[in-house]
Amino acid sequence: MKRHPWFEPLSRRVITTLVCVGWLTFELVIQSEQGIWLWLAVFASVYAIWSFFLSGQYRGEPPADET
Repeated sequence: MKRHPWFEPLSRRVITTLVCVGWLTFELVIQSEQGIWLWLAVFASVYAIWSFFLSGQYRGEPPADET
């Protein structure tokens, strides 16, 4: 998967992940039924955590462009 340059700064990745986890928390606490929005929040949170922090995609130097 290709790295997006907008997510290079750690602060943007952390804020994006916190927004997803906040949305998930809202869905779990406020909403009484488990609908599509809960599952979308779960998937968005898991994807953000995986792609930004666990996959190693944003560690080190960005890959050189193949031009």
